[in-house]
Amino acid sequence: MSPAASSVAKSEPAAQDAALPKENGMIPADEETVGGDVLEPAAVTRTSAELLHRSPPQVLSTRPIRFVLGPKGVGKSSVAARLLGKDAIVVSGEGLRSALTRAARYKKWPEGWEAAPALLLDEVDCLHGRFGVLQMLGRLLDQRARNNLATVICQGSADTSITLLYESVPLHLRASLLLRFPVGRGRRSYVKARCEARSIDMAHVKKGAALEPWSYAAVESYLDSLQVVAQAAAE
Repeated sequence: MSPAASSVAKSEPAAQDAALPKENGMIPADEETVGGDVLEPAAVTRTSAELLHRSPPQVLSTRPIRFVLGPKGVGKSSVAARLLGKDAIVVSGEGLRSALTRAARYKKWPEGWEAAPALLLDEVDCLHGRFGVLQMLGRLLDQRARNNLATVICQGSADTSITLLYESVPLHLRASLLLRFPVGRGRRSYVKARCEARSIDMAHVKKGAALEPWSYAAVESYLDSLQVVAQAAAE
């Protein structure tokens, strides 16, 4: 593989970003040949805090189609908005589901979807068995990719069926981002920062970092309970 192809195939020199787990199809395991060179999928794993407060890996800024996956509450919508900027068209939830159904029925997309410089499709799920929707959405992504129009597709909470769209977009035009919650010192750092922001005693950092199951929402709920107890004691 040539140096140029290698830089396209991997998002960063670190091996952990070049070879993410491929179980359940969340990260594509296919290959594609461009100009005689074999390209591997561009796959990146990060926490939302890393991407919200630092510059994203180059592959997430240069490839037009970006799939964002991860558990509920991990920060997919916030990261997607950061990647696209404030002027993106954002469609999510029930509005997105209704638009997809109408597009499959009438073979036409809502105004702006095909030509918008930046488009965010949030909470995409339940695509299994919906051939018409998959076909239309796949064509839209392929068209936007070939026109170099930035598009982010975020996984919904119901399933990981957005991975069915991988085959619609040429490999060298797409990237996958798997968001995860922090672990170890990353959890402690997050809880410490939240305690500082909410003027809560640092003695509670250790317990907040040890919550199971751990999530950003679980930490906020734990800190809420501490403040309720402190307010009650002060009355």
